[in-house]
Amino acid sequence: MSDIITLIDKRLAELGKSRRKASLEAGLGADAIRDLERKGGSPTLRTAVKLAKVLGIPASRLAESDALGRVEAGASGAGAAGGFKEEERPFAVATYDPDAPDPVAAFEPEAPDPADPEQPPSIPPNGVVEADTRFAMGAGGHANAATFVYNRNGDPVQSVDAIKPDAWIFPPWFLRAMGARPGDLMVAESIGDSMRPTIEPSMPLIIDLRHKVPSPDGIYAIRDRWGALQFKRLETSKILGDQTIRVISDNGGHVQVAQTEDDLNIVGRVVGGWKFF
Repeated sequence: MSDIITLIDKRLAELGKSRRKASLEAGLGADAIRDLERKGGSPTLRTAVKLAKVLGIPASRLAESDALGRVEAGASGAGAAGGFKEEERPFAVATYDPDAPDPVAAFEPEAPDPADPEQPPSIPPNGVVEADTRFAMGAGGHANAATFVYNRNGDPVQSVDAIKPDAWIFPPWFLRAMGARPGDLMVAESIGDSMRPTIEPSMPLIIDLRHKVPSPDGIYAIRDRWGALQFKRLETSKILGDQTIRVISDNGGHVQVAQTEDDLNIVGRVVGGWKFF
């Protein structure tokens, strides 16, 4: 067991917390500390900052490769730790305020941890899942059945879509503005140019999964006949009859089609998205 894992377990024992509870409070997956131990106990800076706040210790103690030997006060004499003088010690802090930014955080951003192929994605309670819309492109299309699994609050959840390992964390005010809980929403990347200029290719879109009927008119996430996600403007046709829905691509180079409500497989209503410049 690495010194960092030993330090984490010692601090958890002092706080009376389990690994699972601390992982969830840090906004990480329920098995984050266990997975960290499997990877040799070397957290990314992002993970170190989040765990340190829950543990009530500086993130620098988790980011150093030999945490115990280099941070215990008095290990090498007064004003030194692990052979470093206080003014030379990396990321040294005299006191610790859990709400103050830690020096380690200045070295972000960094790439997220890769997905563990042996473990389903673990989504924290405040996390919004992101569907991997590119998965179907490399796997020959989706099956129209729940074939993927991810974990939320430790419970397995089946999904028609492959789920990315990193969840989106939205501030509470953002969710309140939509009247939604994290489990009511899903993020998905747009594929193709059929909705230009309204939706550009590769735009992350927020889908409200509670809206399963095309009312009011607007942009919805639907499934094609292979089960893959598409984003189209849906309008109830006043000419063709109330039971007919116009499926519209904002890009004039794509055809419009008419379908009945029974023929549409509506995933949810698109309520937002991001355009990067």
